[in-house]
Amino acid sequence: MSTARMVVVVPGQSISHLIPMLDFAAICLHGGLEVTVAVPDPTLTAPAFRSTLCRYASRLPSLSIHSLPPPPAQQQSLKAANAPAHPFIRMQAATRSQAPGLRDFLLSLPAVHALVADMLDVVSAVDVAAEVGVPGHLFFSTGAATLSVFLGLPSFCSTRSGGELKDLGDAPVSFPGVPPMPASHLVDGVLDSGTDLYTASLDVFGRMAAASGILVNTFEALDSSAVAALRDPDRATPPVYCVGPVVAEAEERHHPCLPWLDAQTKRSVVFLCFGSRCTVSLEQIGEMAEGLERSGHRFLWVLRAPPGSATGEPDAALSLLPERFLARTADKGLVVAASSGVPQLQVLRHASTGAFVSHCGWNSTLEAVGAGVPMVCWPLVAEQWMNKVYIVEELKVGVEVRGYKRGGLVTAADVDATVRQIMDMEPECRRAVEERLVEMKESTAAAWKEGGSSRTVFAEFVNQMEQGSENCRKCSVVGKNL
Repeated sequence: MSTARMVVVVPGQSISHLIPMLDFAAICLHGGLEVTVAVPDPTLTAPAFRSTLCRYASRLPSLSIHSLPPPPAQQQSLKAANAPAHPFIRMQAATRSQAPGLRDFLLSLPAVHALVADMLDVVSAVDVAAEVGVPGHLFFSTGAATLSVFLGLPSFCSTRSGGELKDLGDAPVSFPGVPPMPASHLVDGVLDSGTDLYTASLDVFGRMAAASGILVNTFEALDSSAVAALRDPDRATPPVYCVGPVVAEAEERHHPCLPWLDAQTKRSVVFLCFGSRCTVSLEQIGEMAEGLERSGHRFLWVLRAPPGSATGEPDAALSLLPERFLARTADKGLVVAASSGVPQLQVLRHASTGAFVSHCGWNSTLEAVGAGVPMVCWPLVAEQWMNKVYIVEELKVGVEVRGYKRGGLVTAADVDATVRQIMDMEPECRRAVEERLVEMKESTAAAWKEGGSSRTVFAEFVNQMEQGSENCRKCSVVGKNL
């Protein structure tokens, strides 16, 4: 029988969270741990979720996958009849319906030394872990600054008076270890207290503090102020393990955009990509196209069609561009459909890439910082607005897209001006940004090297499991007798 310590990883339904959790699972395997990924029933996940899981399973033959059973038919019928409107609430309901299956699975194993669940989607798994006597950790796939805000929001919201947060507009709000940010940049869920989403969001944020520990996809040099605040002994926060950057190593792939980049001059290309799911409106696509054309700079644009706006053809998104735009910009730019699977990390590491127009998703932020590429911050949903503040104000490795308000339109003139701002910096300003990027790039590379902060912290996490392994075995036996 194997004596390796067992970690059960429980991802949620989001692809952007699944990928770093699977990369963390790979780190655990390489660290000598056994890992089983307990995934939601296939009826609760998208095809892209399952294809991603299969890709990792083929690459990591020692990774075990366990599919949780479907919710009872009665729960499925009730869910269909009372399906709440917001995806976050639906996600919480779906993961709660999987709790009995997760409990039974944990009790079926000889021993489980740690459970690691997604930060938002399956925080309820920590309750299941506590029930069966297993240390329940959360994997926080975004940065420590966002974690500090999320942990602080229940108290912040309960103690303030005088109307809704949404009524504060751009008035600054502050949280420990985080630069002041406009109230409008907080996540949607807390802006209006008269909604079910508000209640659900604060419930999840409040329950995070009950975890045995929180593994954060960051490293101490990147998030030092927030990490210090989280570790303040006067703050009731679980142990925080900074184990990032948890970023998949770029797989060498042959994509048509790479030969095109090879033909461009050093740092001459603006790379535009809004992640694995974010989109902008048809009107915004038109303004972006006009602004890029006006700027005269070279660009590589990964274009995703808004829902319902294009057919299922692979290059259908390109038909949404202004008439003859591709012909007029053929000597300057390349537009590729998001469905073509652009290898983002390879593009960011390419010598021709000079700037990255991003939605400020944390995975993309880590990749840009690690590649040493300055960012144009164009947040769209969720915590991306908070990430934007951190990138611009704290890290100082990016600029905010001009003229943008939440839910508004960025005009062609502002796209043009922002591209010129990042690509045509004054020499002194460019030197300062480049020095900062070099520092961050080196810190990123050092975090997981021998003696690096993340490697050291991961070893502490493993040692904690080792010290508690006998207790875990006893708890597992006790749990089976409940």
